[in-house]
Amino acid sequence: MQLRLKLALFTTVPILLALGLVALTVQHQTLKLAHQERELVESAYLHSKETELRHYVQLATSALQQIASNGQPLATQQRQALAVLTSMKFGGDGYFFVYDKDNNVLLDARQMGQAGVDLCDPSSPVGEIPAKLIISTARNGGGMVRYHWQKPSSQQTVPKLAYVTLMDGWDWVVGTGIYLDDVENTLRRIDQRAQENIHATRLRIYAIAAACIVLIGIAGLALNISDHRVLSAKLRRLAQRVVRSQEDERLRVSRELHDGVVQVLVSSKFLLETAQLQLQTPAHPAAAPAEVLDTGLARLNEALVEIRRVSHGLRPALLDDLGLAAALALLTEQAQQHGDCRLRFVLRGDPLTLPTSHSTALFRVAQEALTNAQRHAKASRIDVVLKFSGNRVSLSVLDNGNGFAVRKVQADRRDGIGLRNMRERIEGLGGRFGITSSRFGTRIRAVLPDEEIPGSGWSPMAPTGALPA
Repeated sequence: MQLRLKLALFTTVPILLALGLVALTVQHQTLKLAHQERELVESAYLHSKETELRHYVQLATSALQQIASNGQPLATQQRQALAVLTSMKFGGDGYFFVYDKDNNVLLDARQMGQAGVDLCDPSSPVGEIPAKLIISTARNGGGMVRYHWQKPSSQQTVPKLAYVTLMDGWDWVVGTGIYLDDVENTLRRIDQRAQENIHATRLRIYAIAAACIVLIGIAGLALNISDHRVLSAKLRRLAQRVVRSQEDERLRVSRELHDGVVQVLVSSKFLLETAQLQLQTPAHPAAAPAEVLDTGLARLNEALVEIRRVSHGLRPALLDDLGLAAALALLTEQAQQHGDCRLRFVLRGDPLTLPTSHSTALFRVAQEALTNAQRHAKASRIDVVLKFSGNRVSLSVLDNGNGFAVRKVQADRRDGIGLRNMRERIEGLGGRFGITSSRFGTRIRAVLPDEEIPGSGWSPMAPTGALPA
């Protein structure tokens, strides 16, 4: 999986997860608030309905008590009372009902002038249970009764709340009720409004998630374009550096061949031609051609030595035959012969068999570091330390030269190519590369494959030139 895709997933998935959790939390809280609102509305409605029913029943019982106290015969009073209750109506479906002491319905529904009124008759199969509940509640002190009954205006069975009480003296059960379908409609609208709010909130969250994904995609695209430009520029600079390094190496080899091997070979050619002419001329002494030939052979031997030196600079044979330690020891010895400073090679630990890429990289680092120390640092002493520890190998090149500004050189794109090449060689193999420099000296350290480079375990050389053991 590509790094860009991983970053996109690591960015998008948490956002989607967070938005999903937000949606669930919003839904839960909305339903919770809707449920609480439903309970409050239902409680308020029922309380108002109960108060209203009590008021109606109190009005009815007050009217009946006035009739009962007018001194007329009981039968006349009861007929007047039923007539009054029949005329007492409220709302579109509100009416009173009365049961006598024998649980008989005293009001005639047909005389109430209200279509579809069906009183709870204890003798009918449909009204038996509600009638028994009403009568039982009234004889136990009165109160609220809830049951389902047919609503006159809609002819549908809906919940009904009734308040009943017992009229003293006549032993009548008097009550009235209110249908609760309007309360249920109100509660249903509350639930519907809550679901609509949840749906609208989900749509907003989905829109936010889509906008976040689009923004992430645009940002990723912009980042890809920017990185592509940066990488393209780096690749162009790297290609230019590779070509420049190749040309510099070819120029160096060409100069060494021209100034060393070619000059020696030309001199040897002149000596051999001189010896040939002397052999062809019998007037010369016989010993002269032999001396010239000896000189020519000595020059050819110098040419061979010079060719070996150039070949060793390109790729030391000891690196493949005897390993990195022997190659570095020879490199240090040759650098000692061609310079004025004192060099020392130190081997620590038991040498390991390294891959060709690792040994070549460390050898090139040592080669470049020695060249820089001798040419630029004006060092009087250089130590090359190769250390094998476990599965790690580290190379340190220390000098007591005048040092340089590391950050300035690393920031310069034109200079410091050798240092960048050393770093890229080591880091390309998964290792660590570090440079520490001051006016007391410079230390270059390369570690393969994964040893941490300490930041405070080494200090530059003292002015006296002392090096760590």
